[in-house]
Amino acid sequence: MLFGVLFAASLLSNSINRHQTQQVNLRDFPYPYHAMLAIESDADHVDLRKFNLIHEFLNTKYHTPLGLGLGLDIADSFFLYNGSNLPDVIDYQGQKLSTEMTFFKKTSHQLQYGPILLRYIKAGWIDTFHTIGDFSRSNIHQTLFSRSLAAYALHYVEKHGVHISVFTDHGNQSNVDNFGAFGVNHFEDYQQGDNPNSPYYISDLLHQEGVRFLWPDLYNSQYRYTSMLFPIQLRDGRKIWGFWRFTGTRSVDHHSKWGYEWKDLWNPNELAKQLSLARLQNLIKYHGYTILATHLEGNADKMPLSTSAIEALTHLAHLQDQGKILVARTSRLLLYNLVHQYLRYHVRKVGNQTRIDIVYVADPVDGDFVPTLAQLHGITFQVANPNHTILSIRGQQVNKVDIARSQHTIGFTWYPANTTNVVVWHNPSQPKKLALIQSFMQRVKLLWEQNPGIVLGIGGAFFFLVFVFLIIQSVISRSKKKK
Repeated sequence: MLFGVLFAASLLSNSINRHQTQQVNLRDFPYPYHAMLAIESDADHVDLRKFNLIHEFLNTKYHTPLGLGLGLDIADSFFLYNGSNLPDVIDYQGQKLSTEMTFFKKTSHQLQYGPILLRYIKAGWIDTFHTIGDFSRSNIHQTLFSRSLAAYALHYVEKHGVHISVFTDHGNQSNVDNFGAFGVNHFEDYQQGDNPNSPYYISDLLHQEGVRFLWPDLYNSQYRYTSMLFPIQLRDGRKIWGFWRFTGTRSVDHHSKWGYEWKDLWNPNELAKQLSLARLQNLIKYHGYTILATHLEGNADKMPLSTSAIEALTHLAHLQDQGKILVARTSRLLLYNLVHQYLRYHVRKVGNQTRIDIVYVADPVDGDFVPTLAQLHGITFQVANPNHTILSIRGQQVNKVDIARSQHTIGFTWYPANTTNVVVWHNPSQPKKLALIQSFMQRVKLLWEQNPGIVLGIGGAFFFLVFVFLIIQSVISRSKKKK
């Protein structure tokens, strides 16, 4: 069944103006930004070491082996299970795919990294299911996936207060739980996740969990969008929001049977190309959204991000600091996109004030709903005089603490920045003291490889302090003997 086409943009205004005292326009993005960008990372080849190095650099302001932390809102994805038998090496010391960081151990109900992953999900460092697990097999006609595995895992995370709204497809045809693109081309016909007659049916379970956004394994070369969303009609009768990701470039190739050549850009070594100055300036100029597909932990190098990737990410952070591009985790970008695109509001005159009253979101996929404050983060209106403007939701005035004003805008505050370092370095299967020692030694080793001068300086200072301490102790000891 073909996936749904994009809804045509509405020709009707989303506001109803009654005796308004000033012109009110819905701004494209939260003030002062002109564009919004998410980096959507698939969890392939992820292990705890690489995940921690990357997200400590991306999400915190700490000094890290990759450089001073950027404090960006970038979230990752995760696997619940590992049912793969591929021989891939995933880290620089020869670790195999069997050591991939998953919630449960292999395809059992035994926790592996579950407690750590729950911590990262609740901290906002993870916001996406990368399918139910890594089930890629060397024989694509075999799979270890079952509906019961999905049911157990989803119930477990829900029981621990986790509701994830984003799901991305993964891997080869052994990942039969994929869904959303069945019938688009012959390759995608293996997808069974939305087939109610299949033993691999899971879309109903994901709906109960709260998943409302799906990347259905569709490659895409378009970078900038006015909306990332498109509706998908599933085979079980439900609809779900699909979203686009920039996965690579396509060029004409008359020698190919397809008529074009495709180049993937979703390896972290390609981040500099994805975040090129020309692409970002175009995004800013035309007020667009983009979601960049990548595999942040996809390489087996000591330093998981290249110098060019680090420089590109640092430049992106500067553009956010300059008020040009707002970097948001995928779930936040998609929710903002949905609410902004289908928001309905009234503008009225109330005394000498202008009231902007949020009425509802006319969601054509999941149905109309009245948005909560948490769903209105960032919604911003251009007005002449924000100090003479009131925001309300269905007549209920919004508290000042939830309102952001500038000289000519008023809106709902964006999410507060959170650069807390929540890294956990030890494998839960290791004794904690041993893991902490190994973690410390690993950090020292990485810092030595990056900047041995700092290590020598810190080491020299440490031994100098020890030397001074011993002299003081000796002097005190002699003084006591004389007495």
